[in-house]
Amino acid sequence: MDDFKKLTEQLFKIYSNSKSVDDLEIENYFDENISIIGTGVHEIYGNLQEFRDSFKFDVKQRGKIRIDTRNLCQKEEQLDDHHVLTQGTVDFAGLFEDGSICFKMNTRFTIIYRWTGKKWLVQHLHQSVPDQEQMDGEEFPLSLGKQVKENRQALLALGTAYYLILRVDLKTGRVEIVKKNRKMNIDLKDNNFEWNTKIENSKSEIAEPFVQRYLEFFDIQTMAARLYNKESMSSEFKLKEGPWFLSMVVPQNYDKNGNVTSILIANRDVTDEKIRELKREEELREAKLKADCANKAKSTFLFNMSHDIRTPMNAIIGYAELATRHLKETEKLGRYLEKIQICGGQLLSLLSNVLDLARIENNKIEIKYAVSNVHECFENCVTMFQQQAESKNQTLSLTEQIMYPYVYMDAPHLSEACFNIISNAMKYTNKGGTISCNVMQKTCEKEDWCNMIITITDNGIGMSEEFQKHIFETFERERSTTDSHIEGSGIGMGIAKKLVDLMNGTIEVKSKQGEGSKFTVTIPCRKASKEDSIGKKGGNLSDKNGLNGVRILLVEDNEINTEIARELLMEEGCIVDTAKDGVACIDMIEKAEADYYKLILMDIQMPVMNGYDTALAIRKMNDAKKSRIPIIAMTANAFAEDIQKALSVGMNAHVAKPIDMNILVPTMLKYL
Repeated sequence: MDDFKKLTEQLFKIYSNSKSVDDLEIENYFDENISIIGTGVHEIYGNLQEFRDSFKFDVKQRGKIRIDTRNLCQKEEQLDDHHVLTQGTVDFAGLFEDGSICFKMNTRFTIIYRWTGKKWLVQHLHQSVPDQEQMDGEEFPLSLGKQVKENRQALLALGTAYYLILRVDLKTGRVEIVKKNRKMNIDLKDNNFEWNTKIENSKSEIAEPFVQRYLEFFDIQTMAARLYNKESMSSEFKLKEGPWFLSMVVPQNYDKNGNVTSILIANRDVTDEKIRELKREEELREAKLKADCANKAKSTFLFNMSHDIRTPMNAIIGYAELATRHLKETEKLGRYLEKIQICGGQLLSLLSNVLDLARIENNKIEIKYAVSNVHECFENCVTMFQQQAESKNQTLSLTEQIMYPYVYMDAPHLSEACFNIISNAMKYTNKGGTISCNVMQKTCEKEDWCNMIITITDNGIGMSEEFQKHIFETFERERSTTDSHIEGSGIGMGIAKKLVDLMNGTIEVKSKQGEGSKFTVTIPCRKASKEDSIGKKGGNLSDKNGLNGVRILLVEDNEINTEIARELLMEEGCIVDTAKDGVACIDMIEKAEADYYKLILMDIQMPVMNGYDTALAIRKMNDAKKSRIPIIAMTANAFAEDIQKALSVGMNAHVAKPIDMNILVPTMLKYL
């Protein structure tokens, strides 16, 4: 390809250095039928004579100012064998005789060169208009600023992106092609034609929904009225074959009454933009649909949650009232207290599920593998439900085919997953029904590994084939269960699925309405031995005599929590002092002897000074013994990050509320 940059440089050099129109020698560079879009007296020059007339004016206004071109950047594109498109930017600088700069102007240009058989000539030239700010205070050319002000919108509309530019005489209806490139497929063989005829003939190419808008937009009978006091108007259309295009109409000339007499029509392809726009609209619709579904699901969840919380709460309040009325009737009192404990356990389970879901969805759950006794893990899990099963006259059984008694697994999270499945089975199995849990192991291809297969089967109400597709989705419950007033939040099975996924396992369900359901969980586990577990567990820490006479400082601001914890600790033989906040705690430690308090149970959320700050203050005490007093966080803040923060400030351990003495006592004994 010829060096078109040099050709463009020569073109600009001749233009900028010419002192009169006679020096321009444009015949050597310009095609006779050239179309020029520029910034002179005329917006568009239809022929060389118009351009000459404009150039005379520019040279006269220029005076002794010399024009210099700088920073030419250009790229080329071969349109066909005879046409090359060049486009780029160039800086024009006006220089006084002494070489000082009087103005600078950056401009964009588009040039189409045509091969004549002997040399390349300019067939089309487009110089874009600079911003108005560029023209303020400039001495050359004086007419440019005025032109920019009057026609800025029009000229900006006719940038290089427009592939077809037409000039239409509204009085005669005749059309002149100003610019056309290969992107325009419309049949325009003649350079001059009648507008109404062309519009009528071309409407067949327009997609049906846009035909009427197309005819109305390009109606030249009403064009002048629609453009009155407007800088432009535009509309989008779609062709039958698929592409979209944008048409912009810009006033060009006016009569003495200010009525538009001729217009410029510029078209450009906006297919890619439209596709992106339609894609964004579709994404917004999908996002809105997902948001609506999420809001509906959450509303359903909150409705179910409200019901599920109120049911055990009503029972707790009711049985507590009955207990106060029958304090002397030991049998009734015991039965009421047992019911209260069961309902409290239901509430705690419900809360735990919600917290677990939050941790999972925020990637706060960490799977920790440790040597575990398989039999103990599942026996404990099933044992938790035995009392509930007996109350419903249900049969709950555990069978095992275990080849490897000890494996590496995350027993707490696996138990939680199974807990939710068993709970679900019992909930949807009628009185007198059966629930069976079978645990078996199978070897797998991976050496020293096995697959743990847990099958939980019931003969309950079952579920529809449609609901089986959604059972592991959060907040989902089958309509039949809600209609039958079976309690549930719709999150337990979702949690089970997420936990199993985190353990690289699978979970499947088979069910038939009226016959029951079968859940199968498969977890890969690395084999271990009994010897691997030695040292993993501490000795028997449940010796109640171990806490006799141990003085404890309980730091808790809630009076009810304080009373409960104090009474339970005293039952274990502890001597309990209490403080309502961190400041009181520090004051009591400072006033006491070094070995007075053997252990501190610390709440986190307290007024005046919270548990974290209190722990830090204790660890900084000057008395070494006091600074090393064991501190156990005893709090409702039970997330993993809460545990980590407690340890980071110097606390020794973390125990979650509500208090479980089977957990708290061994933890306390560990640090005495």
